[in-house]
Amino acid sequence: MPIGTVLDPATTRVSGTGFVRDPFTTACANEPAGFTYTLALCPDLNIIPVGRLDPNAIKLLNLFPNPTSNKLTSNYTNSPVLRENRKAFDARLDVNFTQKDQVFYRFSYVDDPQFIPSIFGGVADGGGFYQGNQTALAQQSALVWNHVISPTTVNNARAGLNYLHTTRNIPEATNLSDLPGQYGILKIPQQKENGGLPAFGINGLQTLGGNAFLPSDEVSSTIQLNDDFTKIYGKHTFKMGIEWQHVKFSTLQPPWSRGQFNFDGNYTDIPNVGGGNTGRAQFLLSPTASTVPGGTDYVGGPNNVFVSNISLSDNGKNYYGSYFQDDWKVSSKLTLNLGVRWDFFGLVYDHYGKQANFVPSGPPSGAPLYIIPPSGLATQLSGSFQSLLAADGIGLAITKQYGKGLGRSQTRNWAPRFGFAYQATPKFVVRGGAGMFYNGFENRGYSPNLGENYPFQFSFQFQQKNDATPINQFAGCPTATPTGGMSLETGFSCVPLNPLAVNASGLQLRGIQFDYQTPYSIGTNLTLQYELTPSLSLQAGYVGTFGRHLEVFPGSNRPTALLPPNTTLTNGAGATPGTPGTGGLPASQGGLPFPDFAQNASYATTNGSSYYHGLQTSVNKKFSGGLNFLFAYTYSKVRSDALDLLNGFAGNGYRAPYIPGMGIHADYGLANFDIRNVLHFSGTYELPIGKGKKFMGNAGGVSNAVLGGWALVWASTLQGGQPFKIDCPQATAAGANCYSFLVPGQNPRTSFQKTSDGNVRMLNPAAFAQPCEVGSPGTPNFCVPEPGVLALGGGEPTQIEGPGYHRLDLSLFKNFQLTERTRLEFRSEFFNILNHPNFNYPGFGGNGVVAVSGSTDFSKHVDSKTGAITYGSGTFGEIGSTRDAPYASREIQFALKLYF
Repeated sequence: MPIGTVLDPATTRVSGTGFVRDPFTTACANEPAGFTYTLALCPDLNIIPVGRLDPNAIKLLNLFPNPTSNKLTSNYTNSPVLRENRKAFDARLDVNFTQKDQVFYRFSYVDDPQFIPSIFGGVADGGGFYQGNQTALAQQSALVWNHVISPTTVNNARAGLNYLHTTRNIPEATNLSDLPGQYGILKIPQQKENGGLPAFGINGLQTLGGNAFLPSDEVSSTIQLNDDFTKIYGKHTFKMGIEWQHVKFSTLQPPWSRGQFNFDGNYTDIPNVGGGNTGRAQFLLSPTASTVPGGTDYVGGPNNVFVSNISLSDNGKNYYGSYFQDDWKVSSKLTLNLGVRWDFFGLVYDHYGKQANFVPSGPPSGAPLYIIPPSGLATQLSGSFQSLLAADGIGLAITKQYGKGLGRSQTRNWAPRFGFAYQATPKFVVRGGAGMFYNGFENRGYSPNLGENYPFQFSFQFQQKNDATPINQFAGCPTATPTGGMSLETGFSCVPLNPLAVNASGLQLRGIQFDYQTPYSIGTNLTLQYELTPSLSLQAGYVGTFGRHLEVFPGSNRPTALLPPNTTLTNGAGATPGTPGTGGLPASQGGLPFPDFAQNASYATTNGSSYYHGLQTSVNKKFSGGLNFLFAYTYSKVRSDALDLLNGFAGNGYRAPYIPGMGIHADYGLANFDIRNVLHFSGTYELPIGKGKKFMGNAGGVSNAVLGGWALVWASTLQGGQPFKIDCPQATAAGANCYSFLVPGQNPRTSFQKTSDGNVRMLNPAAFAQPCEVGSPGTPNFCVPEPGVLALGGGEPTQIEGPGYHRLDLSLFKNFQLTERTRLEFRSEFFNILNHPNFNYPGFGGNGVVAVSGSTDFSKHVDSKTGAITYGSGTFGEIGSTRDAPYASREIQFALKLYF
């Protein structure tokens, strides 16, 4: 069948070891026994009978806007108005009580509400987490007391308070008129800030409705106290100090309080082929009884559903630090810096005890353990939850013995530092240093947050066992199908959100490593600086950074062996309390360790590592005629297996973190922020015109006011692209991810070719190959057979360098001397003056062109004649957006600044 043929879920039945379906046609020979399909007998494919179409689905699809072009894909663009109204002020008070005591106080205030429009807006929305209505209120206070004890002894005491309140939500968040109910979707909670539609992920279309993790309402504050003591003694300058911080952050950010329902075409695509963008058909078709002998009833509906309750977490953590340092001036040419620092980063805790920690292995007991502090909600555990914990071998600890953070912080964080500066000659200086630097401030956002665990905040992911079996979680629910399946209209009506009533099958168990090791880095540098002339200096240096115990997110409850892609890993949900589910592969055979709970739940560990090597050079020149320039060039390389959760590189996560021979270190590769070559060239030039200058030096009055006092400032950046990865068109193993192979002898990049539809393509489809599936024989037509465990996961994580970045900013300044103490400055600034477009890499989900049918397609395509998996779809490798959006184009601004 040609790719894109829509098959009827109601004709799904077993055929040998697989399953088959019939296409929707107006005339077709139907032979269930052998399933013979001949194109000549089926002249009209993809004709779905009107009686099978769900009217609510039709109403929702009508929310999509009309295309803005006649293309099949990338056919809708929009440039809505962004609004921002920022108010800010600063105030400072300085008081000199005595010659030895000075105090200053500073207060800063910023109120910055914005509306960042989504692609569709309104009820249809379609935006991401960073779009919609946003507020940001920031306040900062600082109080500093400098006390001079003696001419060689000084003490500095500081106190600070930072406060930030941010909110983010979809445009229809305050509309509590039950919009979901108007489209037949039942029981979506309608409470403060939770109005609007759920998210509908429809394969081949931009997501409809509101994004996950919205509403978001976050309040954070940091109280900080520091005291630094300095003593000069002979050739030594001793410094010592202590620091304390209390960080408090209250977060309302439920994962799926409106729900997310995915229709990926699993039930309407060609079995074991897919890639037909038939999600719309699956969305339109309500599950129904089978229409063929021996068929499976009620196949269809969403194939993936995400649901959560709404709960506020109120977190806090403490930091303590101290240091001692000696700056020793050994001689007039040599200075040494010797020091040591101690840091303690406390684990995050909830001020009201509303968090739980799932520890899948290791300390404290060596066995899986679910830890809950003894609070009121700890008594509201459903029988289903407790039974399934026992069935999956997970212990339950309701105790205070593991502290407020439900884990163990590292206390021996001693960090030595060493540095030196040596003046080899009057014009030649050598500087260097090395040190350890601990850092416990996570770059993870709100996940995993232990406050999201059951019975406090909890979420569910319901998914089909395979493409022939619907979700069947909800037996006995009045709005479910007779077999317990879910339809578009089911909504939240079959999901109990009361902790005591929760059916825990499929529940997410989130966790953070119990014996948390503080991440640290070792930094080294050696710099040479040479003065060629009094106005020209050169500098070159090596900088190295080596990260250890970096926080990573491998997830938990993932397979422990390579298994064929269609292997059923989970035991299925809806298990009877006290009885494990059935139908899944046991952990002893590589299946899920905890089959009755959600696969790949959030879990943070500290076993990532990285390195950075860089050659950093600069040339600084000052001319006597008012011309100065700085030229800087860096050549560097960064490799890491610590995928960044917040900045887009975690993607689908690690390929196979628990499979022997792989683990997270199999994903050690170029970091997505690696940029091999970076060149900056900047400078200023005071134009030699006007009073006291080379030209018109005697000018005065109007002529000098108009032509004199001009200065030109420029800054240019030329840098290479950042690496990105190409996922596999087709999974190679159950519960694992993979990356495409690069084909030897093929250049993966094109020269930004223009396609027939006017887009820009930067990838060569012939340069990529699909790895073989586990258990497949591997033929050149279908995949690239490679030996070894890692080969099944494909090539390196980052294979291709994305587009480079080139930008020139220019400013023109003019000074008007009004009086001896007052002058007026006119500024004209041209950002990206050449209006040069800087592109994102293909598939980047940035602001820019968003297509109703997928802007950049990495999905599987199968040649209808040879059966070969190809990358040659119409949009593969096309650029979908620009960097710096929405400020990517040339901007010009003018300003007046008064100095007095």
